[in-house]
Amino acid sequence: MRVQGWERGLRLVVEKHLALPTQYGVSDCYAIADDAVEAVTGARMFRDARRYRTAKGAARVLRRHGFLTVEDAFADRFPAIPVAQAQRGDIGVIHQGNGEVSGGVFTGAGFFTRGPASALVLPISSVTRAFRVA
Repeated sequence: MRVQGWERGLRLVVEKHLALPTQYGVSDCYAIADDAVEAVTGARMFRDARRYRTAKGAARVLRRHGFLTVEDAFADRFPAIPVAQAQRGDIGVIHQGNGEVSGGVFTGAGFFTRGPASALVLPISSVTRAFRVA
């Protein structure tokens, strides 16, 4: 169930991450999705999941929770839906050409995620898989 005022909360999450530099555990592809989930539902996806500061640390935390990628983590918490049915506040992943999977959130402007150097708003057609956050 979505909490009252989630739309404003989601907007604040996007504004926050637009202002932050890319930094593991603070503003990365998982942190954006986790902050969005909290804005929409009032709860984070996993307790202690953002205790990392490097790519290796992020992978270690995922493995500790039983996952290989953020996609696995998202699928554990939320039902998969067709990308075309995703709405603002739902989360998803993109598969990058280098084999990496990046998470993000659906917004009114597109799919909001984090690249190596900055926040990105990508077209919905870039999203590989979507998950209903409710």
